[in-house]
Amino acid sequence: MIHETHRARPRANEATRGQAAPTDLSAAIGSSTPRHDAPIAIDPTYGFRRLDPVPTSAELDAFYATKYMELVEAGGRAPEIRRMLEGGRAREEELAWIGATLHADVEQALRAPGDARGRLLDVGCGTGDFVEHAAKAGWRARGLEPSRLASERARSRGLDVAEGTLAQALEAHERSGEPAYDAITMLNVLEHVPDPIAHVRQCRALLAPGGALAIVVPNDFTVLQEAARAAIGTETRWWIAAPDHINYFDFTSLDRLLEGEGFVVHERTCNFPMELYLLLGEDYVGQPDLGARCHARRRRMEATIPAETRRALYRSFAAAGLGRNCVVIARRTR
Repeated sequence: MIHETHRARPRANEATRGQAAPTDLSAAIGSSTPRHDAPIAIDPTYGFRRLDPVPTSAELDAFYATKYMELVEAGGRAPEIRRMLEGGRAREEELAWIGATLHADVEQALRAPGDARGRLLDVGCGTGDFVEHAAKAGWRARGLEPSRLASERARSRGLDVAEGTLAQALEAHERSGEPAYDAITMLNVLEHVPDPIAHVRQCRALLAPGGALAIVVPNDFTVLQEAARAAIGTETRWWIAAPDHINYFDFTSLDRLLEGEGFVVHERTCNFPMELYLLLGEDYVGQPDLGARCHARRRRMEATIPAETRRALYRSFAAAGLGRNCVVIARRTR
C-alpha cells in the first residue's frame, strides 16, 4: 500500500443512510475497530466513492504504525493477510489457492499477443508473492513496496523488490533511461491510496505503448451488497472500512477512470461474490468466525471446477457487475 499526496477533495457529498455523519475520521484512526459509518463523497470526474475527508498521509502513517496489525490479528481487516501471518500449512494452502486462481488469471491476461512476456512491475507487492509467481511464469518481474519490513522480506527470498513509492519509482525510472515496462500490476492497492488518479497516471508513464495494467480492487456499493443488507436486516455498510479503505470502486467507475486516463479496457473478471453467502443465510457480518468457513468453502469450489469453467463463470459475473473484487486488465493507448 502506497500513501502519497491527495488531489482536490470531491465536491459531491453522499452521506451514509440512516447514520450520523461525523466531520472527521480521528476516532477511526485512533481505534482498533473499523468504522463503517464514515461519510462518503463521489469523485466528480470518474464517479468512484471515497472517504470525505480523505485522511492525511500523517494520519495514515500513524494508523498503520499503531493500529492496523491489531485489526488484522483480530480479524477486523485483511483476512488473507492474517492467514498468511499464521504461517505453516495455513499459509501454504492460501498461497497455493491464490497462485492457481487470481495470480494465474492475472498473469495470463497480461501477456501480449503471441504469449510474449517482458518487463513487469508489481506495485505494492508486499513480500513479493505475485513477483515470484510472474518470474516463474517467464516475466522479468520486479516489485515496488513502500514498507521497509515487507520489501526486506521480499529481497531475502531472492526477489527483485525496491523500497519506495510509485512517484519515487517514476522519478528514478526517468533518470535511469531504462526501457518502459510491458506490464504493471496493482493488486488491492488503489482502495488504500489518497490519490488513485495520480497512481493510474504514473503507471501509464511507466508503461510502453500497448503495455498492460492489471488492477484488482474491492467491488463496493453494489446491488448485491444492498440486497444482502436487506436480507440480514442491517443498516451497516460493512464494506466501508475507514480509515484505510479510502476509495470505493465498482466496474463502471474503474472503467471510467482507466479510459479517462489513456487506457482501453480489454478484460473484466472478478472473484467469488461473497455476498451470496449472506443471501443464503450465512451471516458472516454478524458472525465473523463464520467468514473463515465461508472462505474455505469458496476455496474448495474454485479448486474443484476446471480453471476455464471458473474463468468463464467469473467473466459472466463481472459482466453483470458482480464479484467481491473487480479484476480489470487494460492496455495503454498509443
